[in-house]
Amino acid sequence: MDQSPTDSASRRCRARNAIDVETINPWILAQDPETRNPLAAEHARITGAVDTFSIPIDFDERFAGFAPLPVRPARPAGKELVKGTLAYWRFDGQGSAGTSLTAGQTIRDLSGKGNDLTVVTVPGSAADALTWSADHHPDQPGHASLKFAGGRNPVNGSYLTTGPKAPLNAETFRGGYTIETFVMMPLDWDGGRNGNASILSRRGSAGAAGKHGKNTDPNEPVAQFAITNNGREAQFNHYPLNDTFPTTNWSHGMPELRWWHLAVVNDGRYTKLYVDGAPVVDNPNRASIGFTTLGLPWLMGGHEYAGAIDVVFHGNVGDTRIVNRALAHSEFLTAK
Repeated sequence: MDQSPTDSASRRCRARNAIDVETINPWILAQDPETRNPLAAEHARITGAVDTFSIPIDFDERFAGFAPLPVRPARPAGKELVKGTLAYWRFDGQGSAGTSLTAGQTIRDLSGKGNDLTVVTVPGSAADALTWSADHHPDQPGHASLKFAGGRNPVNGSYLTTGPKAPLNAETFRGGYTIETFVMMPLDWDGGRNGNASILSRRGSAGAAGKHGKNTDPNEPVAQFAITNNGREAQFNHYPLNDTFPTTNWSHGMPELRWWHLAVVNDGRYTKLYVDGAPVVDNPNRASIGFTTLGLPWLMGGHEYAGAIDVVFHGNVGDTRIVNRALAHSEFLTAK
């Protein structure tokens, strides 16, 4: 394709590190020169010192702040195993992008604590319900993710679960915790089909755990880190050890096709949700100590209601880590 005169002029200015200014009258220039009167001919191009001039500029320096940030190189898993890491799941180097994971396939817990994940597929789901993906957050240590293609009505998709004897199942986190994950919703994400699907959740209903009181749903899981149907907000809802009703943290709405880093941090007393390192406005100021557990598995991408899977996540999930203490920003998976 031929360059337009404007493109060509722009390239010349960039090469010379200068901006050229010229004052013209397009309406007059569009006329046949033979038909212009003397005044029109004089004002077709104005060449006075304040009308035609050049301004020196260093384009690279001036627009450096707008240059795209380079993607950080992948970091070894071992560097992300901070003190207290109980589980660390990442998805690089395990499968070719676009290929499917199959029921029974295992993803190792890189913490070495034995909290491996196993793929479970809802009967009747498509073969590509869960696939490997090369897409990832630019600050994510592992350069890969899992792409979930799940939903509800009817329930479909594949999710992952810890084993029945995984140590994480019994953990109560009395001294605090940090849960981190990376997530991206696709453009076809729909609140009716995909809302309230969990990125991470803990099996066992609130009712079975003896929970009751305000805002309590006896059929919901005792802990869930989900994307709600009200504008794609991150929600962390859990039943602490010190209360009979839940503590809930909410984020702002998160647009599709953008990677987000989510972190829930509990210092042994208060729980805060962070989005891309910033605390959300809706962090409740009430004590919530530890996690209630019935000793049942954790799920990635699956959400249980009344004892059965009712929706599977739709979107990409990247590196996910669970630590048994509150982490500072400098220890997050996004830390420099």
